[in-house]
This record gives sequence, structure tokens and C-alpha cells, in this order.
Amino acid sequence: MKSYLDLVPISAKVHKRQNRMSVFCIVLAVFLVTTIFGMADMFIRSQIMQARIEDGNWHVMFRNINEEQATLISARPEVTASSWYGVLNFRGEQGYTVSGKNVIIVGSDKDWITKMQTHDIQDGDFPQNDHEAMVTENAKTMLGLQIGDSISVYGPDGTSYKFMISGFTKNAAKTMKEDSYAVCLTTQAFRSLYPGVSNGQPAEYNSIFFVQFSTHSNIRSTIADMKSQLGLSDEQVSENTKLLGLLGQSGNSFMMQIYCSAAVLFLLVLLAGIMMIASSLNSNVAQRTEFFGMIRCIGATPKQLMRFVRREALGWCKFAIPSGISLGAVIIWILCALLRFLSPEYFAEMPVFGISLPSIMAGICVGILTVLLAARSPAKRAAGVSPLAAVSGNANSLQPVRKAANTTLFKIDTVLGFHHAKASKKNFILMVASFSLSIILFLGFSVTIDFMHHSLTPLKPWTPDLSIVSPNNTCSVPGSLLEKLKENPAVKQVYGRMFAYNVPITVNGQEKKVDLISYEENQFRWAKNYLLDGSFNSVQQKNNTGLIVFKPQNTIKTGDTVSLHIGGQTADIKIVGSLSSSPFNNAPDIGTIICSENTFRQLTGKTNYTIIDLKLSKNATEADVDEIHRTVGMDVTFSDERSGNRSVIGSYYSFGLFIYGFMALIALITIFNIVNSIAMSVSSRMKQYGAFRAIGLSNRQLINMIVAEASAYAITGCIFGSIFGLMLNQFLYAKLVTSHWGEQWNVPFIQMAIIITIVLLSVILAVRGPVKRICHMSIADSISAQ
Repeated sequence: MKSYLDLVPISAKVHKRQNRMSVFCIVLAVFLVTTIFGMADMFIRSQIMQARIEDGNWHVMFRNINEEQATLISARPEVTASSWYGVLNFRGEQGYTVSGKNVIIVGSDKDWITKMQTHDIQDGDFPQNDHEAMVTENAKTMLGLQIGDSISVYGPDGTSYKFMISGFTKNAAKTMKEDSYAVCLTTQAFRSLYPGVSNGQPAEYNSIFFVQFSTHSNIRSTIADMKSQLGLSDEQVSENTKLLGLLGQSGNSFMMQIYCSAAVLFLLVLLAGIMMIASSLNSNVAQRTEFFGMIRCIGATPKQLMRFVRREALGWCKFAIPSGISLGAVIIWILCALLRFLSPEYFAEMPVFGISLPSIMAGICVGILTVLLAARSPAKRAAGVSPLAAVSGNANSLQPVRKAANTTLFKIDTVLGFHHAKASKKNFILMVASFSLSIILFLGFSVTIDFMHHSLTPLKPWTPDLSIVSPNNTCSVPGSLLEKLKENPAVKQVYGRMFAYNVPITVNGQEKKVDLISYEENQFRWAKNYLLDGSFNSVQQKNNTGLIVFKPQNTIKTGDTVSLHIGGQTADIKIVGSLSSSPFNNAPDIGTIICSENTFRQLTGKTNYTIIDLKLSKNATEADVDEIHRTVGMDVTFSDERSGNRSVIGSYYSFGLFIYGFMALIALITIFNIVNSIAMSVSSRMKQYGAFRAIGLSNRQLINMIVAEASAYAITGCIFGSIFGLMLNQFLYAKLVTSHWGEQWNVPFIQMAIIITIVLLSVILAVRGPVKRICHMSIADSISAQ
């Protein structure tokens, strides 16, 4: 043996059982960091993919600039793509049509389609000259178009503009929902047909200049330099906030608040790893204090002992760090596979076996650094062991007792448990901090759930895939069509509504207007969760009854009788209930009354529908949708909402998967950490428990002692964790929610109850193992335990 450090592998073999818990703690800490950082990395990747698909792969746009300024911007070395972009007839108000359908006319440069819109071209190429155009795929399907065919765009005055088709682009959610087409032209062709232009400046063509930067450049400083160089105001420059935010390069104030919140949570995760490992190492060293004292007896210096403890802790990392990283990688793979399964349209490019280098590096760095930091205190403690105390067998003796235990409130065994908990101030602080940090982490991350619910709106149960809408909002969609669609195997559910808009009414002597809307069985069932008062049975089974939708301006209440003036006749309808919400938006002074189909027909004399909604079966194909479109014909508006629905589902699934995954992970880490900490604490005092049994304490009293010690850690940890957790929760809520949506913070009682319950149940679970171990060990084994 050349050095005291040569004893490290020998000690590791001898104390393999005691070291197992410490190794497990390091594995757990590395797993925690690797998984959370990996989940964050994969979440950011998934959101970047989704942002590029939905909003485009551009970084900033410039308004009201001239051609010279645009040329200077394009010439900068940081710019990888740039394009003018203009749109005409966006809301269908300017009267441009193709084959009788509204058409949105887009003018852009090639970079817009080929570099800034991910996978936008489905077939063909961007127009090579001003006489070519690209059209959306729905026009190809419904009009039977092919590349090389001609298409005519008609202006509001009947002027015809003919173009040859050079390719087809992906359908946009807007055009599919409105049953309209889109045509993409070159910038020059677009400007040649744009009406009302006097001096030919880009702003007159409703043109905006979009720019894509190299992701390796400092985008924020580049934007600031451009604004300064070209004399641009803040109003002229707009960021693609979501994409730049995900790339970590946004200057938006709200994104800066998100960055700040993420940094706080990042520090908490690191602190959790340090606390977990420090608590474990502290208990491990306490178990072997006599061993270190004996090494002192044979000549080791305190400095050598400190190096010994650090070397031993780093030795554990050889197994613990790869194991923690591997476990974290498996969890990340599972999450990536789930994303691909839940929303294949957006996450098809997400690798199933994705490797997150930032998470691996974070796991390695945190594992090594936290072990070195956590080993400092135990190393000093080991170095401070007196050789005389080690030889005499009193190395683990308690501090001198200056005051007798107070047994006024509790029995002696419970009081001794409390005394054990606070005997070592360092150990008590570490244990309480470890418990507290679990609560703080949980309450901190729980704010992201509120952020998700504010930033994303999940699909409602009544949201359709397809809608067949009367073009003039009358009851003109035949009921026979609904019956026919029910027989289609590609249709899962079909349900219609009849509308009567702005119906004059008299109620309580006041003149008002309402929209009268019919529901059928499915829609009544979905509305039950929004019933404030009254009964659904009455409105479904009795004629001339209805439900009122609540509005702050509304004075109609349940029990009122409303007189409707329809078609020159007056009919009464009794309000038998009220709803808190409905799928319909109308003017604040227009009320909404929901009734059954029979009541609607009896009151209005109308028998057909204003809108028919369809939900498709899972195995429905594009061919099935095209067939349904042909079945309903061209005389109605065929609204395809699947693209928008998939966008909502993709966002909600990805966000929810990661947020709830974080919360579940923190809960599991809390359980493992508490169980491990209590087990280590009990193991470090095994000799003392053996001595207590030798002088006559029963197993029941020893159990009470352990429970009291664990309770001291748990109760104190819950108090401090709740206080600091609530402070962090309020701080993050203000940054993420209040600053953007204005909603004020409330005490999160549910989240507090959940994490405190988890902590208390973990304590109960934690004491079971040590209690069984003590009860099954003989007194001699307990006293000689190392």
C-alpha cells in the first residue's frame, strides 16, 4: 500500500451495503437532472418544430420599409433568407374568387415558400415567372387541377387574371375552415393586380418584409443594429416571439420573464441534487466515524482523510452517473415515442431514440460537482474524529447532555426521537432542507400548469372535424343530408343545429333580441357540465321550453317566460335553466336561448338545419373526406377544421405531457429521497438503538422513537417548504400568468395538499423498512452493526 487512498476500493467492498444507499442517491440525483433537462430539451425541440409548421421559419418582419432598406437587410451576412409577403382578400371582403369560391391571393418571393414555410410545397415548384401560380390542395381536389393547367382568378369587377399552375401548397387551417382557396403568386405578379396603388411603395401593396437569420448568430443584437442603422422604430419591427423565445433569443418582455422563471426552476433542480447527495453522504460518514478514527490512529492526517472521503464519493460516480443518465435517456425515449403517437402530424420528425446532449452533460456535471460539494462537510467531519474516541468506541456518542428531556407532553421514547433529530444541527438542516426542497420544487413547477391552461385551450367535446354550413346562415341545409351522412362508415357522429338570429323578444316588459338555437341529444349531453341551475329533462321533453346562456348583461332568469316575435307571430317560451357557457359568440346585448329541435320547429316553422357538424372515425381517410365533400355539393360551405384541431391537440398534448411528467417526476423523487434519507439516518444510529434495546426498551418504543425522529424532519420540512414554496409560487405566477393575462394569484390549496400528503405518506413508507430491520436484528447484531 503506497497511499491511504489505496484503502478506498477495500473500504468500498467492506462497506458495500452502507454505500448502496449513497450510490442510489447519486443515481437518483443524476436521473432527476438528466430527465428534467432532457424533457425540457425535447419539449423545446417539439415546440420549435410546431412553431415552424404553424407560424413559419422566420425570425423577424419589417413593416413600412422601402426596397432600398430591404436590399440592405438582405445583404447582411447574418441573413439566410428574406422575402416580401403580401395578402389580398384575406377576409373575403374584396370579392376575389376562383370557380365561385373566395380566394386568398398571396404574393411572395421564393424564399418564403422554400425556406420559411416548413414542408409547404406538396407538389411542383414555386412560380418561375409572373404568369405562374401555386394553389392549395383543396382546389386541386375539388376542381380536378393538375400542374400545367390554367386557373382564372376573378376580381370584384369581373376582370379575369389567368395563371398556369406550377405546383400545389399545403392547405391552410383558415382556407379549410372557410371552404375557400388560396393562390400564391410572385411578388411582381401580386403587385400587378393589387388595386388602389398610387406611388408603388411596398406598404401600399400590404407587403411586409420577412427575414430568417442564421441560428448561430446573435439575433437580438442583429435586430438592434438593423434598427439603428436603418432608423427603424419599434412599431416597424416585430419578432416571431414564439420561435425566438424557444431559441432563447427573444427580446420580448414576456419571454424574458419566462427565461427568469426557468432559471429559478433550474437552480432549484440543482439544489435538490446537492441536498439529496449531501444528506446521504452525511449519514454515510456518520455510520463509519469509528472507521475514520481508526485510520487516524495509524497516522492519517485530517487532510488525507478529507481526500479519502472525496475519492470514495467520486468512486461511486463511476457506476451512479452512467446509471442515472441511462435511466433518464429511457424516460426521454418513452416521451418522444408518446409525442409521435399522440400527434404524428407535428412530431413525425421527433426521433424516437433522441439523444439530448445538454441533458447528458448536465447529468455528468451535476453528478460530479454535487458529489464534490456534498462531500466537503462529511469529509471535514471525518477528519475531525478524535483517535481516542475511535479507540474507546465512543466516536458516535451523542453530545454532552446539559438538560434532561422534557416528558411533560410526550413519553420518553418520543422525546428521544425528537432529540435524535436535532442532535446534529448540520444533519437536521440537511434533512429539513431536503424535505422542504421537494415541496418548493412541486409548488414552483405547479405554476406551469396554470400557465398551460391560460396559454392553451383544449378542444371542447362538441368541436367537430367537419361542418356543413348554410352560406347565408339560414335553415337551408336539408335534414335528409344529416340522415344520409349517418350511414357513412367514415362518420363517427353527426349532429345539426338550427339558428334564428336576432329574434325580437319581450321579457319582463322589456324589448330585447336573442339568437334561438336548437340542440339535439348529443349537444344536450355535452352541455350538462355547464348547467348552472334548472333541468335538462324539461327542455328536452317539454315543448316551448328553453335554456338561457349566462351573460353579465343578461337579465333573463330561470322561471321567466319569454315572448318571441317570429314571422309576424308571437309565441311564448319558458326558461327552465341556465348555462354558464356555450360554443357561440354574439354581441353583448344579444342573448342566446337553447331549445330542443321540436320546440324550434314549432316556434319558427323551419325544418332544415343551419349547420351540420361531423366527427370522423379514427380510420377516416382524405379520400373519405373528399367523398363527403362531393356528397354535400358546392351549394354549401364545407368547413374542414381538422388542421386547426390537430394544432390545438398537438400543442396541448406536448405541453401537458411534459408539465405533468415534471410533476410526476418530482413526486417520485420526493418519495425516493425521503425513504432513502430516513433509512440512512436510522442506519447511522443502529448501535444506539441496539444499546437502547440492551437496557430494556421494547420494539414498540424504538418504533415510536424512529417515527418521532422522522416526524420532526417531515413537520419542520413541510412548514418551511410551504412558506418558501408559496413565495416562489406567487413569484412565478406573477411572472408567467398575472403579467400576461392579469389573473391574480390565489393560494394553491390543492397543490399544497397533494405534495404534503405525498411527503407524509412517504414518511410512513420510509419508517417501515428500518423498523422491520431493527425488530429482526438481535441486540448483539445491533450493537456491532457498522
